[in-house]
Amino acid sequence: MSFASIVSMVDLITIIKALIFLYVLKYYYKYFTRKSPLPGPFPLPLIGNLHQIRLNPAQYAKEHRKKYGDMYEIWVGSNRFVVLSHPSLIHQIYAPNTKTIFFPRSEIKYFNGNGKFVVQSLMTPRFLKSFIQLAQSLFNENESYWDKKEYQIDFAKWIKCFTTDITLQTITCKPSYCLNTYLFGENHDDPVRSEEIKRSVHFTKAVQTFLTNVLFQIFIPEVLKNYFPGFYHLNKKYKKNGDWLTETMLDVIIKRRKEIDNMQSDEMIGSNLLDILLTLHTSRDPSGYDESEPPLTDQEICAIITEVSIAGIDTTGNTFCFAVWLLVKHPKVIARFREEISEILGEDISRQITYEDLEKFTYLDAIMKESTRVITLTPISPRNSTQESIIGGKHLEANTKFLILHELIHKSPEFWENPDDFIPERFLKETNNEIAKNTFIPFGGSTRMCPGRYMAMAELKTLLILLFKKYDVELVDNVSKELKIQFTSVYECTEMKVLVRPKY
Repeated sequence: MSFASIVSMVDLITIIKALIFLYVLKYYYKYFTRKSPLPGPFPLPLIGNLHQIRLNPAQYAKEHRKKYGDMYEIWVGSNRFVVLSHPSLIHQIYAPNTKTIFFPRSEIKYFNGNGKFVVQSLMTPRFLKSFIQLAQSLFNENESYWDKKEYQIDFAKWIKCFTTDITLQTITCKPSYCLNTYLFGENHDDPVRSEEIKRSVHFTKAVQTFLTNVLFQIFIPEVLKNYFPGFYHLNKKYKKNGDWLTETMLDVIIKRRKEIDNMQSDEMIGSNLLDILLTLHTSRDPSGYDESEPPLTDQEICAIITEVSIAGIDTTGNTFCFAVWLLVKHPKVIARFREEISEILGEDISRQITYEDLEKFTYLDAIMKESTRVITLTPISPRNSTQESIIGGKHLEANTKFLILHELIHKSPEFWENPDDFIPERFLKETNNEIAKNTFIPFGGSTRMCPGRYMAMAELKTLLILLFKKYDVELVDNVSKELKIQFTSVYECTEMKVLVRPKY
């Protein structure tokens, strides 16, 4: 190696060292001059507290609350996250205000202006009645495999296939075959059906990947995602998955919009979600045409049905598993639930459940609320502020990132007696148990709550009635003394093997 080459190498090393020094200097200048500093662990350059957070930010946040209190900060790269775990601190963030400055994810814009109409569309009796009928139809098709002496099933896998089928049919009014895949595998003699089955399976996996991507985008610094090989390739994979979901949704939307445009004015429009969204604020809107309100664009509809698909497939499926697991562990609760089923539906096991029936199930409603409190599906919820704010007496800059610890609020002994116990009665009016504001937030808060919550609860209640009306459920070998879960951006049930036996 020549002398000139050695000098050049030394110069390069010197430049690299200087750049690293300047980066570290800038990083800690930002840290020590930040507005309204809060207690929290000391961050490292480039990664912040990522080496401590690792793969479970929910657990990390819970553990550090004991040390730093209800309001503290953690760092991911050069981004500060303000962590909140007391109802009094989230009042402003979760206030039901259409002009809120706090948003779950900046890229989803559909709540601006049209959001309230979207939620109203998903809670209309017309839509929910159709949805409840579809849920029963799919469940009844599956029963032929259960109506034997005993049937073993992994509810974690089965329910994801079930929710995929019902969600895709609700959105597109076209059949999905994910349950067929669970029962018979992906191969089919008919090549067209085989392709549809593979697409259903791909869609389910894409939704699960999308959920993992949410966590990745929040907690992995931009510099790692863009320049470090392992993170870069993973980010590329997530982007490709998101693009496929968007393209698939847009393709369905555009085709259906053309079909509706070519329909005669007196032809009936379907009650599925896609048709409702496509005709919202148009002359074909059954709820009335208001020229002052613009119809939804294809991109807005795509964002909505993506969000609803995630809630309908993964979120609903996991909530179902958690509710069943808690019920099986509490036979007295099942007994009272079955009494309510008999009171409302009678003894005819073939009687169909109606929308009006669901409104009468007060104890089931309490079961669902308590199960989502005891096992909080979304233990942490992110929010971004678009303007300066004052939280907990601290003046915080615009673009401050927040993490709200739902799980800790749901388990706080300050607001819940015996917080770890499963007691549905605490949500019954007859107990006169007042639930303090912002202490029960399974769907988040403000006008930015999950738009698919009404659909999800209707599906969950219908499934639990159908299951426990006719079947006994038992955990296989009592395997689930510890519920098998993992954290993506929600708690996900990875396995729950049960024995299903007909009661009659």
